[in-house]
Amino acid sequence: MKTILSSIAIALAFGALSAHADVILYAVVDTHTLAGTTGYVDFQFNPGPLTTQSASLKIENFAGATYVAGSQVDTGGASGGPLPSTVTLNNSTSYNDDYESVKFGNTLTFALDFGGNAINAPNGTAVSGSSFAFSLSDAGGNPLLTNDPNGFDAVVNINTKGMVSYTLPSPSVTFAPEPTSWLMMGGGAFALLGLKLRSRS
Repeated sequence: MKTILSSIAIALAFGALSAHADVILYAVVDTHTLAGTTGYVDFQFNPGPLTTQSASLKIENFAGATYVAGSQVDTGGASGGPLPSTVTLNNSTSYNDDYESVKFGNTLTFALDFGGNAINAPNGTAVSGSSFAFSLSDAGGNPLLTNDPNGFDAVVNINTKGMVSYTLPSPSVTFAPEPTSWLMMGGGAFALLGLKLRSRS
């Protein structure tokens, strides 16, 4: 196994969500073209390079893919699991990652619950935000369902004011602030920092 580090500073178009309370996004991923195959899900949540407030992320209600026993790898501030049990990621180190092998079904769903001081109590002194990325890969570590050069299927950023914004490089992924509302939010621009792509060799 090897980790590919990418130095990312790319301006992307994001949807924006209001802050100062826990933010929950519900994800639906169309995986019908992968059904019956085995691959990997990768969740990471990393701080920016400068002073960053503490933030946390819970991955909850994971469904639609079956965990392959013995394949979970947690790095940095990742704990819990394996899927479908709740996985928690804290932005406590430069690289915080949960990486697990699964057998895909037709549709993959999960909730992302963002919290912590960076969202609920921005202090006005942080100069970097934090970034979350979700990736799918096949058994050989090759990205799935996306043409993003970094292999990401979904990216969520928290800025220094506690605002949560996202982009969806994969057309197979849909986000919403609640499971009954799959509306995309308005546009904006945001800098993506501190994410790293993991692959298998």
